[in-house]
Amino acid sequence: MAVKQWWHKPLTIADFTLPDAEEVLRINPAELAEAKSMLGFNTEHLGCSDVWGGEKGVFYFQTRIASQVPRDLLKEYLPEAHRRGIRVLVYYNVHWINPEFGRHHEDWLQVDSEGRIISNLYGYGNAPCVNSSWREWSLKGLEDMASYDIDGVFLDGPIFAPDACYCISCREKFGRKYGSNLPRWEDWDDPAWRQFIDFRYDSIAEYLKDAEKTLKRVRPNAIIYMNSTGLWPAWPAARENRRLMPYQDILGAEGGFLYYDLRSEPLWKPGMTAKLLEAQSGGKPTVVFIAGANKGWDEYLLTAGETRLLYADTIANGANPWYGIPLALKNRPGALAAGEMNRFILRNAEYLEGTMPLAKVGLFWSARTADFYRASVPVTDFTPQGEKLGRRAAAGNFYESFLGCYEALVRSHIVFTILDEDSFKPEVLHGYDLIMAPNCACISKSIVEAIKEYVKNGGNLIASFECSRYDEYGGLLAEPGLAEVFGVKTGRGVFGPMMLDYMSVVGNPAVAEGLSATLLPCPTYGLEVIPKTSEVIAFFHEKMPSRYVKVPSLSKNPAILMNNYGKGCCLYIAGNFFEHYYSYHNPDYRRIIDNAVRLMSRRLVTLENCPQSIEITLRHQHSKRRLVMHLVNFTGEMTRPIESIMPMRDLRISLHGFKSIKRAKALRLNMELLLENAGEDVSFRLPILREYEVIVLEPF
Repeated sequence: MAVKQWWHKPLTIADFTLPDAEEVLRINPAELAEAKSMLGFNTEHLGCSDVWGGEKGVFYFQTRIASQVPRDLLKEYLPEAHRRGIRVLVYYNVHWINPEFGRHHEDWLQVDSEGRIISNLYGYGNAPCVNSSWREWSLKGLEDMASYDIDGVFLDGPIFAPDACYCISCREKFGRKYGSNLPRWEDWDDPAWRQFIDFRYDSIAEYLKDAEKTLKRVRPNAIIYMNSTGLWPAWPAARENRRLMPYQDILGAEGGFLYYDLRSEPLWKPGMTAKLLEAQSGGKPTVVFIAGANKGWDEYLLTAGETRLLYADTIANGANPWYGIPLALKNRPGALAAGEMNRFILRNAEYLEGTMPLAKVGLFWSARTADFYRASVPVTDFTPQGEKLGRRAAAGNFYESFLGCYEALVRSHIVFTILDEDSFKPEVLHGYDLIMAPNCACISKSIVEAIKEYVKNGGNLIASFECSRYDEYGGLLAEPGLAEVFGVKTGRGVFGPMMLDYMSVVGNPAVAEGLSATLLPCPTYGLEVIPKTSEVIAFFHEKMPSRYVKVPSLSKNPAILMNNYGKGCCLYIAGNFFEHYYSYHNPDYRRIIDNAVRLMSRRLVTLENCPQSIEITLRHQHSKRRLVMHLVNFTGEMTRPIESIMPMRDLRISLHGFKSIKRAKALRLNMELLLENAGEDVSFRLPILREYEVIVLEPF
């Protein structure tokens, strides 16, 4: 039996950003390693260069590329870390150059479409181009650090800036590859622009491939990974995870970086990212990067409550936590809370390692829609411009539609996973009862056919608005690719905005059970469709001429339709329904989705005496016949950052179709739970849920 590699076991990763070179001279390596060990970290990213203000050639290890080595900290520190059981991954900055250093190497630097050097990375700094001679310089440094007894390397970057790169190296390489010049402006209908997007993706992947080869030629057992992409459009920084996975041992992204006004950040952002990474990692371990600070105030830590939740949601969705703070803040309450969570992970590693998600519902994150339709770009370290980078060509917003669907599922206590384009294979889809496609507008012919076959063979689909109305490059189709599955044909296109308007549920459909009203606010935009084989269960009303007038009569435009297709079924919503839910949280929208999911998929778990603000995930350890349930309690004090969580008491939890379960134990409470069996179901009561609980159920 093959021995499991150390990075496939639970990791608790520290990144205590080192101060500048002058202060590094005063660091005691033993004390630094001991501080990390006491906080329960078993792995770390160790910065080995002075990156304050960008890379400037000042390194803390012996390398041919250094302009200055004030101290060989790497040589001194490695024995201290290894003595305490800490694996050391060297943090290597491959995306940010100090302007003064850049002035001596202008041929390295990314250039925008006007020929200007990119000079505002983080508001101050240059970006090196992976296609320039900087590539050889950086790989030489990587080769030198590999001569030390390191456990691996973490690459921060590389990236392309959104309007780059037009340097001479990129122009020449693009010309050789495509036989044409680089496009001079952003035009998503221009085939050359699409080639430019692919060129940038491939350039980053090619650099990572060479970096992996360089590292493992010298140190074959070392691992490598980079700062990859989470749930946002990948094109602005040009990191597409599926292209990167062949060349890295772990997949990680900044799902735990919370910026500025935390009320605008999804509570479950780490879990969202972890679900995506698991879908894209090909079975390799995943990491969610958790910034200990309330970004962009990097010297001010989040509360202990927020920190525990960031950790909990990461672990609950199968990822390893990385926790990054400035070294000087290691004794603050947020950092101590991280230590508490680290120790919980290490104590319970046998229940957390080697788990896989268990779900019957899959939520489609369409990377092509994020890139080629319209999706908000959230603020990240690599995209500080945020929404300014988002395309505005479409009425809908895929990112907000996805968030709305995700939240509706979480608040309905539905267990689900995320799927991406590469997931649409029969061997993956056969395990799902239901696929959710919230305004997944840009879908290739091959995926359209895969979905058709899936539904025809008994799978179910919930889709909305412009789903499949465009090809994978954003080209408008005569009819949506899935129109036959929806049971419709299109009319005159998108209509709206409708800010005061309504739709009405007609008849007595099962998806309307428990609604507070049949007259409901309608989505802001609709798509005119004509039923062919589908049954209409809600219609848009005619447009309101103004406020304080009688509600106009029903229009002929269907709002919600149900269609049988082969052995399966499709609920199609002809408006940006999920985006509307994300903005306004209409409770009847959530009830419609909850009802539809219950009708179209098997319910694995039911929670009673439980608010919507508790997330549940199910994971299994197949070899140990063990089911692991995670409960994350986001019930705070109605503001963020969350300081205190409201404990939930006497929760009743029922698992459906798991009669073989004989034992249940709550790990954080360290308590055995009494099981009650009823037919195929098993139930138990959890006396109290604070921020987080893990319940081990066996045998499974």
